[in-house]
Amino acid sequence: MKVYWIAGEPSGDVQAASVAEALFARDKSIEQRAWGGPQLAKAGVILDRDVCSEPFMGFVEVVIRARTIAKRFSDCKRDVLAFQPDVLVLVDYPGFNLRMAAWAKSQGIRVAYFIPPKIWAWKEGRLEKLRQHCDAIYSILPFEQAWYKTRGLDITYVGNPLAYKYKDTIAIGADCVALLPGSRKQEIHRHLPVFYAFARLHPPIKFKVIRPAIAAKFWPSIEVPENVEVFTGPIEQGLKDTMFAATCSGTASLEVALLKVPQVVIYKANPISLRIAKLFVKVKYFSLPNLILDRPAITELLQGEVTPKRLSSLYLESMKSGNVVPYYEELMAALDDYNPGDKTAEELIDLVSSQR
Repeated sequence: MKVYWIAGEPSGDVQAASVAEALFARDKSIEQRAWGGPQLAKAGVILDRDVCSEPFMGFVEVVIRARTIAKRFSDCKRDVLAFQPDVLVLVDYPGFNLRMAAWAKSQGIRVAYFIPPKIWAWKEGRLEKLRQHCDAIYSILPFEQAWYKTRGLDITYVGNPLAYKYKDTIAIGADCVALLPGSRKQEIHRHLPVFYAFARLHPPIKFKVIRPAIAAKFWPSIEVPENVEVFTGPIEQGLKDTMFAATCSGTASLEVALLKVPQVVIYKANPISLRIAKLFVKVKYFSLPNLILDRPAITELLQGEVTPKRLSSLYLESMKSGNVVPYYEELMAALDDYNPGDKTAEELIDLVSSQR
């Protein structure tokens, strides 16, 4: 069995790696190659290209990088064809991967989509592309299965990797306030100055910026307040003994929630990208815990709302309330805690076996 992965972002790289490891555990003879990142490589997958080193997003950013993206398509097609996989597994990264799905299908290659695009939020027209070009779709968000079913497409909920990973782990403590500015260059450059200004409002308190390893090479060279430590490494290690977190919207918001740390979820986007997005986005929330629970369990701050004073007031409110995460049990019940790596690996093996 030959599996080719395309995971273009750090979060997708992590999730893909768990499935790759489960595949190897079942059969060491399975061949796996990828366009991915360090986590897939660590799992034993041969990387044809590391595409997670400098992820980018947003309408304006994509336009600026159009020539680079076109070259990536050409190079990726070449590598996939050279490998001749039994299945191409696409992980999130829809702008790139939906085009790869259409191309792969035209080449007679089976296509599985692991962590499909969030078309329930916007661009529902992509549903037809998924229907036409994917042989299987594996979701890690429980509400997606029902959403797709009402539109005539059966997908498989395989469990949530983070719920499984953190089911017996708690990070809450009283040592510091965590600051998670994101993993993409443009996110970090927009969020970090606000976070540092927030830290300066509370000189006696220790703050810790949690920096993904891939972000070190494009980290902004701005003055770090004396009460701020920059920690490079996994979120679960950086969050140890944390009493509150300010978190960039994305997978990190779910990690922080599952580790029982109170938080505010924030996002500052390119203004033009945000204006365009608001024309199409259909959901009420932008943090994963709120989307899963379908209610505002966590405060969300967007664009001009992301200020040092607002972050400070939410931190102080959390201290007064006793640092509780009242929605934790409800969130865990919604996600389940079985191993999505194992489940997805089983599904992939069945998919290839059934179509031989």
